[in-house]
Amino acid sequence: MIFICLAISGFSLYKILVTPQQNDITGYSPYGARANDEYDAYQKYFSAAGLPVATHIFAVAKDNGSMIREKYLEELITVINYVYNNITMYNGETGKFENFQFFCKDFCEINEPVRSFHFGYQLQKQLIGEGQPLNPNIKPTYPIAEMLGTPFSLQPNFFGIEKYPEEDKALKLLGDGAEAGVNQTDLSEDALRPLITNLKSVKMIALQFRAEHKPGWTDHDVKEWEMKVVDIFQKKYRSNRLKLYVYSQSYVEEEMVRGGIIMLPYLVVGFTIMCAVSVCTVSIRAWYMNQTNCYKIVLAIMACLTPILACTTALALMFTCGIRFASILCVIPFLVLSIGVDSSYLMIHEWQRVTKHTRDNPPKKDSVGHRMSEVLSEVGPAILISCLTNMFADFVGSFTSSPEITLLCTGNMLSMWFAFIYQLTFYAGLMSIVGRYEIDEDKEEEVTMNTAEQRVYIARHHTATRQLTRQPSKFHEVAKPVTTNFFTRYVNLICNPVTYFSVVALYMLYLAVSVWGITQMNINLTARKLFALDSPLVELDDLRVQYQVPYYSQATVFVNHPGNLSDPIRLKRLNQFVADFEDLPGSWGPVGTKYFLRDFQRFENKFHLHKGGDDADGDGGEEAGDEEPEDSEEEDDRPIDFNDPTYLNPTLYLPDQIDFFISWPDTEFWKGFVKLTNATEANTTTTIPGVKVLKKFFFTTGFHGKQLRVWINRGKMLHQWRDVVDKYPDFEPSVFHEDGIYLDLIDNMPTDTWQSVAGTLVCMAAVCFVFLNSWFTVAIASLSVLSICAGILGILSWWNIDLDPITMAAMIISIGFSVDIPAHVAYHYYQAGVQHGPTATPADRLSNCLSSVAFPALQAALSTILCVCSLLFVNIYMAEVFVKTMVLCVLLCNLHGLLFLPAILITLDEMRVLLTRKSVTQQSSMTSRSTPVVKGQNNSRENKQRGRIAPERSNVTDRPEV
Repeated sequence: MIFICLAISGFSLYKILVTPQQNDITGYSPYGARANDEYDAYQKYFSAAGLPVATHIFAVAKDNGSMIREKYLEELITVINYVYNNITMYNGETGKFENFQFFCKDFCEINEPVRSFHFGYQLQKQLIGEGQPLNPNIKPTYPIAEMLGTPFSLQPNFFGIEKYPEEDKALKLLGDGAEAGVNQTDLSEDALRPLITNLKSVKMIALQFRAEHKPGWTDHDVKEWEMKVVDIFQKKYRSNRLKLYVYSQSYVEEEMVRGGIIMLPYLVVGFTIMCAVSVCTVSIRAWYMNQTNCYKIVLAIMACLTPILACTTALALMFTCGIRFASILCVIPFLVLSIGVDSSYLMIHEWQRVTKHTRDNPPKKDSVGHRMSEVLSEVGPAILISCLTNMFADFVGSFTSSPEITLLCTGNMLSMWFAFIYQLTFYAGLMSIVGRYEIDEDKEEEVTMNTAEQRVYIARHHTATRQLTRQPSKFHEVAKPVTTNFFTRYVNLICNPVTYFSVVALYMLYLAVSVWGITQMNINLTARKLFALDSPLVELDDLRVQYQVPYYSQATVFVNHPGNLSDPIRLKRLNQFVADFEDLPGSWGPVGTKYFLRDFQRFENKFHLHKGGDDADGDGGEEAGDEEPEDSEEEDDRPIDFNDPTYLNPTLYLPDQIDFFISWPDTEFWKGFVKLTNATEANTTTTIPGVKVLKKFFFTTGFHGKQLRVWINRGKMLHQWRDVVDKYPDFEPSVFHEDGIYLDLIDNMPTDTWQSVAGTLVCMAAVCFVFLNSWFTVAIASLSVLSICAGILGILSWWNIDLDPITMAAMIISIGFSVDIPAHVAYHYYQAGVQHGPTATPADRLSNCLSSVAFPALQAALSTILCVCSLLFVNIYMAEVFVKTMVLCVLLCNLHGLLFLPAILITLDEMRVLLTRKSVTQQSSMTSRSTPVVKGQNNSRENKQRGRIAPERSNVTDRPEV
């Protein structure tokens, strides 16, 4: 059996090593969360043919200065050109390597605002240097800039904005371009800037590189191209001015994988620490029990190896069944090692007790099978209880929260089951082999002693049953009085009324602090918590929260069924849909909205494209443009006014001109915002064959406010967006926010947490009742677990840990671990009352309880804490949460089991005694008043009173007679 287990574990380890890690960016979003559907709609729009290219580059100045300084903008333009021309992707269909400029189709102009701002700034600066007036058609201003009469928004690219005051001279010059020239050749760049732009400083500039999936690509090709950008600009790029941060889905997944991989080397550290602790504690116990031998070291080391073997088998089984290898699964070996080793300690502890009993009272036929049966009959139920409680806790956790937590809880549940199987097969078999050597040594020692003593005069029947006399070790002689004295003083101290009432009061204070902490706990999960703390994405997240989120938080709204916009009523309703977003608190209004219909109607006004009057190929448009009245052109040259009714004209929409509109050089930018289909497939009024009409589109609108740096405020903003979307179901709209998959946790986490705790407690109570058959013990254990959960959450809140799926998973796993010690303490305490009878004092019960529970509990606590503390070397939030949660769980379990629970049980006993005495006194008083006193009958009356308070037998075996 041992070799079979080792062989299975070996193959399992190989399976784990060859399985690549695969993470899902939406894996922490709750089940049924609306953000999941919104993310699917986003992916469906941009990933219809496959994984698209979607890479962002964020640039900040290394000196923390402005990014619109001339040299900095020039270098940033160089970065754009390099990405466009020098980073290629292989096209399997053409057999060629293509650069971004070649394969880009719809979003090629998305970074042009940066180029245009730089170009316009340079032109105006040149005019100032030449003493000429500023060009009125070039306005590098924020939020809307203008280049040769073409407006464009700087909001999606420029962040961390600081503007000059409105009364500054720059606005006067920009508003009156015909003013006489200003010769300012001697001015510095800082002095020239307010003459050209209203921007005083820009802290961060964002670049986007988007392209739809092409037929000759694979998803691997796309990820490889995105990682090339990361490798060049994130790792190899050297600049004295710019600090670049690259963001893409491929890079996020790589960093999540790296966050899991960096934990694995520290498993060796944890295993080494655990082995050292195990060898030391087992050796000390063996030395105390006078059972020291080299085989105890083997048992101690294998006690740590058994959970690792079980974990590899469980994970390999999951991967064989097609379950993906998520990075969060890398934490399971630490949890199983720290929790599963306790069962081995129980078996070693019980083996030593059975060995001592066998030496003191030799049976007629001593064998390994006899000793192992004694061990398993005693600790087998306890190991099974521990296994079931952990499994049920994970079982409940796997049906709540999110997919990633489901993977974690499922993996931990299977690992605990295999740990139980390996405990009864692999470790029990190993212990049997070691036990055979120990029995042989005992026999050799007995023969040696018999020869040395030369007791030939002993009768033959005495020889077979003679007890082997061993002298206790010096360590035992020294340690036993110390431990006995310590336990006696500790028990006497706890049984002192002042002490246990003080402990109960301290416990109430602990509950109050814990509950207060729970009410102060933040609900938060950002992508940065999934990366190693040294990841550049963590720095980028800080920069985004500081510069991007307060200045321009973008809502991307998909309209999947625009319908027949030639209908004025429907067009007006669609315009109202957009206007409702712009009327929300914190909105930039029309200035911050990119809505193609506004430019389309302006385009139609400019070229006078009336229904049925022009060809769809654009030639007719040019002819119409030639016939346009002069006054119309002058009207179109006016500055942009987003309140102009022509932007919302509900009667001006020609569906067959959309294709011509997005092909026009000045409006080609909108190509990525709309998706067209053949007119025959859409419900439109056009009758021109072969014309493409609008199928669906999306628009973006911006929001601002310093309050958006707070996570909860962003969640409220997302709910406001959704409320607007829900008012227009006929458009089949969907709103997407890049943090939406995490923002939904704010509403789901409290419900998921209390449901998980409640479900786990019910399972714990059921398991305890089946095995302990005591409602009182079940109640004590359940309330203790609930108290421990409250303490974990409350103290984690004071410890700056937020409530998120990782925290909830750690707490659920700790619930299964926390039930053991309180249940055993309550069980042994009242079992002592049954064994010693009604006269057993609280001190007797507590002494019996601590002698059975204290050493294994402290041994498991020490090993568990030291094992999980190896995760402190890993700079990742996930490791920090599990370390703090498990350490708190272990400390609170021992604090409840060895301090709070004994004090509470003694207090309950004293209250029971007082109530019993009061009841007896009342019954005695009533009897004395109702029965006449007859001389010579005093003894009979006293006997009757004593008979009324005779002990009442309970059907529950582990409760005292009361």
